Amino acid sequence: MAMQMPFPAATSCHLPDGVTIQPRTFEWHDLESVPQYWFAGNPISSHVENAFSILIPPGERFFIRSVRHFEDRAADPEQADLIRAFVQQEALHTRAHNEFNASLRAFGVDVDREIAYADRVMTAIERVLPKKMQLAATAFLEHLTATGAHVLFSAPVLAENMHPEMLRFWRWHAVEEMEHKAVAFDLYQQAGGGYFLRVVSAIAAIVLLTVPFARIARRMLKDDPTEITEEMRRQTREINRMVMGPQLRMIGQYFKPGFHPWKCRDEKYLADWYASAESS
Repeated sequence: MAMQMPFPAATSCHLPDGVTIQPRTFEWHDLESVPQYWFAGNPISSHVENAFSILIPPGERFFIRSVRHFEDRAADPEQADLIRAFVQQEALHTRAHNEFNASLRAFGVDVDREIAYADRVMTAIERVLPKKMQLAATAFLEHLTATGAHVLFSAPVLAENMHPEMLRFWRWHAVEEMEHKAVAFDLYQQAGGGYFLRVVSAIAAIVLLTVPFARIARRMLKDDPTEITEEMRRQTREINRMVMGPQLRMIGQYFKPGFHPWKCRDEKYLADWYASAESS
């Protein structure tokens, strides 16, 4: 089934040449064909990525609310249109991840428990952080996901080890993360946010989300009766070694005073995907 584009693309001088923010619906070709251990046939890698997927829907809703609170600060109609497309993309991501997360029940994952926990975590973060800090945290987390998207396209080891249906799914999500990676950042600056709060909010986001992410992944592994072998651990370490270095270097750029998301160049990966069969 062709990918559907139910909303118009947002174009702007705020984006690099050839880049648009285009909300697209993702249609699963055959979700039932996805095996339990869809990443490298490895329970560790698969459960870690599944934990990320569990956190995405409440995270996306948090992002949408944080941006909408300041959308009246948009500098011009083009920036307002970028915000509109960002919100639509995030909502479509939530729908697709909910479909994937529900499929994990077939493998014995307590999806309802993990979703309820993820919802509580994001609600607590929203209750604790001031509104501008929420927007700054969103700006950082969008950079974090964009770096993961960049690595997905730049590190062949990831594509080589993913089930084809999941690779298609994560590439779709990755493209849209790269397209809208600067929306919250630009709005934060437009709302008067400065460097100090940006850095503090990034650190707060790391601290507040690392433990819940690890807890979900550990519980999934604990509930899984499959024995974790030393070879599985070795394989996980080897994949992490190849991808974490480049990703951590890109994440570190966020803490430079003159940082902007589009200084991390993704245009080539976007152009290649736009021209590929996956985008049609």
